[in-house]
Amino acid sequence: MTDILRDGDGINAGERPRRGKRSAIFTSTPDTDAPTLMCPRCDTLLTYKETVISGVKPIERWDYFYCPACGPYVYRERTRTLRPAT
Repeated sequence: MTDILRDGDGINAGERPRRGKRSAIFTSTPDTDAPTLMCPRCDTLLTYKETVISGVKPIERWDYFYCPACGPYVYRERTRTLRPAT
């Protein structure tokens, strides 16, 4: 009889044990304040909603904002880009 080994069993010779996934951290009070941003469509001040911190290396951070006229936006700290949230 043949044993069936699945990926991640940690039994295969030479296989490194896998690390578990890191959980995302959702907060509305991050250690470093979110930037003050203007809506790129209507030039209105965006309202800060929450921050999500996640990832393995490097740790990523996304700040979520809302424009009353244009809808939600997300700002990615690493690339310093603001885009409409989908």
